[in-house]
Amino acid sequence: MKNILVVYYSQTGQAKLAIDAVMSPFQNNPNYHVTQFLIKPKKPFPYPWRYTEFFDTFPETVQGVNCELETLEIDQTINYDLIVLAYQPWFLSICVPINSFLKSEIASVIFKGVPVVTVINCRNMWISAQEKMKHALKKLQANLVGNITFVDKSANLISLITVLAFILKGEKGKFLSIFPKYGVNANDLEQGRTFGNLIRSHLEAQTLKNLQSELIKVNAVNVRSHLMIMEGRGNLLFPHYANFITKKGAAGSKERRVRVRIFGIVLPLVILLASPIITIVSRLAPVLAKNKLQKQIDYYSQNSLNQL
Repeated sequence: MKNILVVYYSQTGQAKLAIDAVMSPFQNNPNYHVTQFLIKPKKPFPYPWRYTEFFDTFPETVQGVNCELETLEIDQTINYDLIVLAYQPWFLSICVPINSFLKSEIASVIFKGVPVVTVINCRNMWISAQEKMKHALKKLQANLVGNITFVDKSANLISLITVLAFILKGEKGKFLSIFPKYGVNANDLEQGRTFGNLIRSHLEAQTLKNLQSELIKVNAVNVRSHLMIMEGRGNLLFPHYANFITKKGAAGSKERRVRVRIFGIVLPLVILLASPIITIVSRLAPVLAKNKLQKQIDYYSQNSLNQL
């Protein structure tokens, strides 16, 4: 019997839907023992968020500051054959609860030498967070063998509106009866079974080193060139603005509230203004720098580090 550990954080329930879809081929299978563990912060992050409260998490998320977690009751005596790690990117970084878990003593024990498949559920930008995940797993001496992304397929500006309605108002339907429902659609979730079948077949054949190339063939990874370019710009600027805010005080402090509110206004505006320009640039990129663009897409689609 093979032992699989599924570790995930789900604030709104969407990550749990993605996990259940991917792990469905392992259900009721006597050859597998699957343990699912939900990461729980001692002070839960709210849903829906207040506007300022949401943007106040930005500096510590980007800087990788931990939060306190509930007791991690994971059996460290089991030699896991596979760990499936599901998370959401926050501000182009690993969400705080999962990042905190990865820095725990238990993680340093259970991940060592174990193959890992990451499952990302997000609006649409995940590349920078996954690069940080690669570094974190390398530090834990884990072996990243697969990455699966579930993203909102709506246009960038449309999904910006619907995600804000989703996280700030708890809107799970069509916002204002005009915009599409936010999140991963049902057809994409159904693809999770296909991804899970691939994981199972490679685990049984002991060929997990070939898993990612097979996942790419069935569109388990979604790299969009214009979002890749936008992420690159944000990834350069975010640490500077995070430092700008934290110089005024710690998380939740009144002293930094003005800077947090400014960021909460500036970020959506920058996305709104920059998105059309970057989309045009990305359309020209295949003509002006085809090889470089394809090299970047190929790199972010696989699991190795710093091969650009």
